Amino acid sequence: MTTVSSPSRRDFLRTAPAGVAAFGTTFLGSAMSGEPPAPRIIDPHVHVWKNDAKYPWPKELARPPKEDALPSTLSELMKANGVEKTVIVHVIHYKWDCRYAGDTIKGQRDKFMGVCRVDPTADSAVEDLNHWVKEYGFHGVRLSPAAGESGDWINDKEAAELKIPMCILCPSTRLPDVGKVIERHKDDLDICIDHMADCAIDKPDELKNLLVLAKFPRVFVKISHLWSLSGEKYPYKDTYGQVKKVYGAFGPKRLMWGTDWPMVEKYCSYAKALVLYRDELPFFTAEDRRWILGETALKLWPFA
Repeated sequence: MTTVSSPSRRDFLRTAPAGVAAFGTTFLGSAMSGEPPAPRIIDPHVHVWKNDAKYPWPKELARPPKEDALPSTLSELMKANGVEKTVIVHVIHYKWDCRYAGDTIKGQRDKFMGVCRVDPTADSAVEDLNHWVKEYGFHGVRLSPAAGESGDWINDKEAAELKIPMCILCPSTRLPDVGKVIERHKDDLDICIDHMADCAIDKPDELKNLLVLAKFPRVFVKISHLWSLSGEKYPYKDTYGQVKKVYGAFGPKRLMWGTDWPMVEKYCSYAKALVLYRDELPFFTAEDRRWILGETALKLWPFA
């Protein structure tokens, strides 16, 4: 009777295809060391744009960006920093024309998903949303209710038609109004509050408007933009107390990081933004980071 011996780890890695061997090295190395595998890193918040006549800037844009924020540059940064996939949020520079972000995600669906914008005051808002979702593959819409009366459009009509995540960029004073919409659609609408609604770290009453939304299980929060809240240099330690309160209220399975590239380059860098959430914030466990760096985003944006 012939005995077939099992291949050794060395034999397996020598004869396996490169991709399988790389996986084997990572998996077996983690298993042998007793350490958990590295978390998947998904960036849920970047912007792209290009000075291109095919995608003209709207006339009301007084100062178009001089420098491009190209998907190719973003891809290089992702590769250099181990970021697997990215959610592109349509930049407001283009107003309601989401074609540039749309064409980007259509061309690289294995790497990018997208969040569009529509004019929420337009009679065609629902039809516009359907267009971007069906024709371009966007999976999410971003709405930005202003602090004053111009933001009073938050209503049932807009929320009821959505079957994709709604990302909200708003001042903390608008969160009670957002909460009313969530209450009416808490069973069928995922809401993501971008940048912690930029709640000021020295105004705890503002933060209460955000923390109260934790009672809704389908509300998520991006704990990004720490540089805009901080009065200190990187790694913005004066913001840690606020992040910890949000973490305590929502838990890691409803929190996401985000680079906000290319805006982040003005403050630290793409790479240091990742390090901030992966290494610097001291109260996150390894399991917390697995969710915050990737798994939470995958709940809202299930890449193919």
